Amino acid sequence: MKRKMNLLLIVCCIFTIQASGLCADNPEQLVIAHLKSIGEPDALSKIKSIFFTGTSEVNFIQGMHGQLEGTVMMASEGSKMGIVMSFPNLDYPGEHFAHDGKNVTVNNMNLGVKSPIADYIHRYNRIMSNGMLGGVFSNAWPLLDIKGNRPNMRLRKSKVDGTELYEIEYRPRSNHSDMTIRMYFDMETYRHTLTVYRVRNTIDVASDSENILDSAKEDFYYTLTERFGDFKKVGDLMLPHSYTLEYDSSIPAFVATWKINVQDWEFNASNIDQNLFRAGK
Repeated sequence: MKRKMNLLLIVCCIFTIQASGLCADNPEQLVIAHLKSIGEPDALSKIKSIFFTGTSEVNFIQGMHGQLEGTVMMASEGSKMGIVMSFPNLDYPGEHFAHDGKNVTVNNMNLGVKSPIADYIHRYNRIMSNGMLGGVFSNAWPLLDIKGNRPNMRLRKSKVDGTELYEIEYRPRSNHSDMTIRMYFDMETYRHTLTVYRVRNTIDVASDSENILDSAKEDFYYTLTERFGDFKKVGDLMLPHSYTLEYDSSIPAFVATWKINVQDWEFNASNIDQNLFRAGK
């Protein structure tokens, strides 16, 4: 009887969402609608791994300069994930972000130095170990199992670049330090189009006073933004074919954008190279 009542409640919520938008500003209802926008539950449950290849492009705006074109490989299997962007450049050969189910690793550029975005993902590694990085490309996308993940979520409407979207402020059970995570969804299709991860730090800065004890506080930010677009049908699923990473830091000043276009998909592959899930291997 209880199971029938729960099923009836879900059906009623879906009908209410379709008829007049989200009822009672309930984030769980938005998640239900979002998952429906990807595919039917049966189709989602059959996907055990995702692999795609395509093209990549990086545009360095501040801190580094230049624009490069290359390739991309992405693999997700259970809680494991790997994103590899390769560029034909000795100074910047690309990026490799990886999670092997236990540890998050990233590759180094020349001379053993991590790029600013790799350092960010390594430092705040829970965004990858918790399955958030990559959104629906990840089999561990936390919105697939909010009952098991038990996040704290707040729903509101918000404008981004002049477009009104549903916004979920997402707080995982695990501590993310000073990071705020905001996910954005199209108000008509309920597709996930944007996630913004922002870390605020505060430093002491010298004041104009001659008193050495005088100081001022100044905030600076590290912001990673994921954008998803060009949604197309792939088998029984509706998936984004464009994926953009934008990284912006105040200190040191750095701004860059990585754009990925997906060309070829493979699901439930049995021969995924496990080295994709461990950077440097």
